[in-house]
Amino acid sequence: MAALVALLALACSAGALQPPELVSRAEALRTLGLPVAGYAAFRTGAALSVINQPRVPEVDAPVGCRFARIGDAGRSCRAKIFYPAAAGATGADAAYCADGRATSDGMAGLVGFRQLGLSFLLAHLADAPSGCVLDAPPAAGKFPLLVYSHGFGGNMDMGSYFLRTVASTGVVVAALEHTDGTASRTELADGSELLFSPRMLTSGAQLQRRSDELAAGVGAVPGVAGLPKIAGTFVGGHSYGGPSALLAAEALGNACDGAVLHDPALGMASRLKLTKPTVSWTSDEYDRAGVRCGATFHAKGAFHGNFVDAPLWAPPWVMRPLSSVIPAAGPADPVAVHAALARGAARFMRGEPASALITEPLFEPRGDLKTT
Repeated sequence: MAALVALLALACSAGALQPPELVSRAEALRTLGLPVAGYAAFRTGAALSVINQPRVPEVDAPVGCRFARIGDAGRSCRAKIFYPAAAGATGADAAYCADGRATSDGMAGLVGFRQLGLSFLLAHLADAPSGCVLDAPPAAGKFPLLVYSHGFGGNMDMGSYFLRTVASTGVVVAALEHTDGTASRTELADGSELLFSPRMLTSGAQLQRRSDELAAGVGAVPGVAGLPKIAGTFVGGHSYGGPSALLAAEALGNACDGAVLHDPALGMASRLKLTKPTVSWTSDEYDRAGVRCGATFHAKGAFHGNFVDAPLWAPPWVMRPLSSVIPAAGPADPVAVHAALARGAARFMRGEPASALITEPLFEPRGDLKTT
């Protein structure tokens, strides 16, 4: 509605440039009608562009999904847990957006769409399928655990397809939704809503809160009912989740076996140490900036948004031009990027040396591939 009001105001101002006696009723209607028709065409085009979107990637094994709250009664955060499911598992689809339209509107507000009356551009995500079986029976065997931290303005849902792909390779992934104000939207333990509030805490307090929540997740997720057995525990994250994971790994000591990072925003923390084996993947932008953290690989043709699901939310002809404004989708096939990243993370967590990941044609090694 705000966008429509702006268009009408523009039309009125255009008419006001002429003397009133020269503006006939028909001319006034034409002046108003053009932007209104343009807005209607934009709404129609936006609706048509997301038919059969987002794209749910195919995976080789069934993935279950459980929602949990991590922490004590006084302070806790939500978690969306992806895990290898028993063969042939069927059932209800787990929600892509845990809170439906509230989640998608939170993401729309992050990029200014909600403020402009354009929340509908992400509304198709509210009822999208995740491709995961809700509360599916777990697969037999033991699997590594990856407790994962979202980026600045992210949430536990917006990487669901990517983390589902990771889980399909034989990994339990717990995506946390932080309560430090950097989530696009979350629900607190008392049921209240917390929208994106990046100035709620100081930067140091933000990072500490995130680290504490990751550490709590490492301790709590193995005890969540209905999950597979755990063998090996790792922390990870995208963007701001990178330094959050590194700080958590340091605090966890022997309770953590390593870190898996995607475009780690190293500049968002003043004190970082590699205390555990660490592997990082960088986008085209972060690679050009020289970001290196542990054994580092450049994911060729991937942009910052390729480490979440953004390239899958709309067709490439929509997402790639959008990337001239925000790094939503690089030229590489987003499904292939997710699959390669998932294989690489799984191999690392199973103990393969970082040098073995060079076999992935999508990856370019950076440095000597030392993990610490």
